[in-house]
Amino acid sequence: MAERILTKKPTRRLETSGAKKARWIKLVNFETRESASILPDLGAKVRELVLRCGDDLYSVLEFPPSADDTAEKSHYAGAKLIPFPGRIVDATYRFAGKKYTLKVNSGGHVAIHGFFFDKPYDINKTKVGNKSASVILTTEHDGKTKGYPFKFSVLLTYTLASGTFTCATEIRNTDSKPIPIGDGWHPYFRTSGSVKRLLLSIPAHAVVEVTPLKVPGGEMRKPVSRRTTIPLSNRTLDSVFDFGETRRKVTTKLIDRQRAVEIQMWQDSGAGRYRYLVLYRPPSGTSVAIEPWTCAPNSFNNGMGLIILKPGRKFKGSYGVRLKKLQS
Repeated sequence: MAERILTKKPTRRLETSGAKKARWIKLVNFETRESASILPDLGAKVRELVLRCGDDLYSVLEFPPSADDTAEKSHYAGAKLIPFPGRIVDATYRFAGKKYTLKVNSGGHVAIHGFFFDKPYDINKTKVGNKSASVILTTEHDGKTKGYPFKFSVLLTYTLASGTFTCATEIRNTDSKPIPIGDGWHPYFRTSGSVKRLLLSIPAHAVVEVTPLKVPGGEMRKPVSRRTTIPLSNRTLDSVFDFGETRRKVTTKLIDRQRAVEIQMWQDSGAGRYRYLVLYRPPSGTSVAIEPWTCAPNSFNNGMGLIILKPGRKFKGSYGVRLKKLQS
């Protein structure tokens, strides 16, 4: 992606492709030339993330070439997955004794990845410091979505600092009754070329067994008590990992030994936080999705990691990305 002219503070612009327009905001570190581009009108998607490692700049996210392409195809790249990540089987669930039917938006008669992936957000505030820049985005749900008659608000704080990018998420129940809620992020990470030569390093975990519909089937593999490294050479990958109830910060690493760099995806884990991790290798073979989720797929039915917020209560959690130079 071509480099854009940098300015002295976060800027709002219009990027035009064909007859449509999509607003985007760019956070910039002028000393390091790192940047993060966000689309507030398209679900607060993180479109581009450029981080420095040593003397080199890396564009670490794979994303459709234009904002219009993203809008037209409802692409999930870089999207927030609210109020549930993953699939809801048959697009139905029961909560508080009532049955609800969601809109089917994927094959197999399922609802997938919530309905906030293209929701517009308001730019609430921007802040520029000597070594960081941040933007606060806000939006609300009025409870009028098919199958989800619950009200809530969302506040996202995206921050770019030297070598790091962070998202802090706050979801508040603004309804008069308890609500079921989940959240996730759907980035596709890359270094350059094919992912076949890359390695994934995963913290201690348990693997959640899934059915052909990619939802938990009720089985868990024996927990792995240490970090595990797997090669991506000739490997299909679409897996769910559980980091357990203990609250801690965990880091998944995408390692490129040829370029002597690793992408580190960290998340606040444990009960009521981003307890789960989804790893997916798309058919393109040029990127890997490393996704922090608060819950497992189909959580509205199986309850795995499901967060139930009482009126006025909040969910708060953070995750982020950083680069590290490998030692020779």
